[in-house]
Amino acid sequence: MTAYTHKEGRLWVQFKKFQTYKLYLLAGVTDLTDPKGTLTPSREPSPSARRTSVVTDMLRGDPDLPSFSIETRLQKTKNWLLGLNCAANMQIHMGRCDRPDNYYKSNMAWAYGSAERENISADRGALIEGDDAKVAISVPLKARNGPDYLDFLTSFLSARTITAVEDIMDMAFLGLECLEDCQTQYKAGDIGYAVTDAYSASPTDAAAVYYTTDAGETWTITSEDPFAPGESISCVVLLGISNDHRVIVSRGTADGANPAEIAYADVTTPGTTDWVYVDVGAVNGQYINYMYWLDYANLYAVTNDGYVYKSTDGGVSWTAVYTAGGVEFNDVVALGPGTERQGYIWVVGDSNTIRLSTDEGTSWTTVTAPTEGAGDNIETVAITPDGTVFIGNAAGEVYGTYDDGDNWTTLSLQGLTVTNVPRIRAVTNDVIWAIGTLADGTSRAWRSTDGGASFRLWVLAMPVNSGLNALAPIDINYVFVGGDAHPVGGTAFISKTLTDLTALP
Repeated sequence: MTAYTHKEGRLWVQFKKFQTYKLYLLAGVTDLTDPKGTLTPSREPSPSARRTSVVTDMLRGDPDLPSFSIETRLQKTKNWLLGLNCAANMQIHMGRCDRPDNYYKSNMAWAYGSAERENISADRGALIEGDDAKVAISVPLKARNGPDYLDFLTSFLSARTITAVEDIMDMAFLGLECLEDCQTQYKAGDIGYAVTDAYSASPTDAAAVYYTTDAGETWTITSEDPFAPGESISCVVLLGISNDHRVIVSRGTADGANPAEIAYADVTTPGTTDWVYVDVGAVNGQYINYMYWLDYANLYAVTNDGYVYKSTDGGVSWTAVYTAGGVEFNDVVALGPGTERQGYIWVVGDSNTIRLSTDEGTSWTTVTAPTEGAGDNIETVAITPDGTVFIGNAAGEVYGTYDDGDNWTTLSLQGLTVTNVPRIRAVTNDVIWAIGTLADGTSRAWRSTDGGASFRLWVLAMPVNSGLNALAPIDINYVFVGGDAHPVGGTAFISKTLTDLTALP
């Protein structure tokens, strides 16, 4: 196990969106906190022993803000801390394995978002006879969020075991499940679903739904295929816990003279799916390209002909809340309670189409795309908790905005030439994952750890693949990707990252 020393640490600071982190050489960083809230026992009289009590529950209080202190010498230069009146994002890196000014040559980092200075103190300001020590100052800071533990050494594993001969189109996973839920401990990402395209070599084969209960090491087909032979599945979403969750899949191809359609199953035993079918709208020939399940009160779906549908009852019924008049919508994302832009919904589609609702879908505005002309199809959109939006298009371009599309910044997936960006997904304000397609049809994964200022090709040794379609981040270091089956008798592709900072089972 790696042990770090103080001299391996260094501080990186970011003052503006889409600006890379800068190195600041200071005396040290101390007193790092990761507050969770104080635990208080709730007690009741013991049923078996007089004058004693038993703990029946543990109540957690509100956590304090995460904090840390910076120590530095008082000198004429590099005293930017003295005038630090605005918030900044800060990362404390550990495990230097190259020049100290190389941001990526670290093992791990603590990332704090929107850190602001508190009261500065100095150990002394005048000479004490016999002691000519330098004046040092300690600068305490508190952050709005963090710390997030970044693993700079995370890497992708070889392709995981799955028998699907169809292409993987989408994946979704359940989150952390603690003991009090059902007396079974599951990590985030342990239980999930992957959905496939219809097998192109045989129109009689239906698209399939696969599930995993071992963090994607093995995948098994569910008890029943949801749709008819020849019909693909475009998206999967789920909500709940291991023995009580709803999984929803959407039909991704037109079905003759029928409207768009989803199927849902209420699952108590993973893998057992008794599908219930629901028509979405009443427009014949429609199908769904993507869904976003924010919470049980807000489930959105976008279609091939420019409709946005909303369900407030877990997919049982749907209402059309917008139509763009025929343009194809490709992706949708939303922000929920507790975020700076609560109720914002972004939808992107072909011909540089972007729509924004700031009131959970009641009204919509057209956002001017960052490129002109009608040739670029916007494939994907992601949004961070602070409202920063990223889009990727079929020309391999990436753009970001932090002012709701009034201004766009050109970003890039660095290291290789990308011809298409099928998926971008945000995890935190700092960490955003993306997959990009190369000219030869294969794909790679990129990660930004600086809020989109740079997207680094995360590993050149991505397992051999024939193209990626699905991207499912579990946390900032742990992500699943899925894609096309190998053209020569191969099976579908699924991989995930390996990180030492993933929580233990």
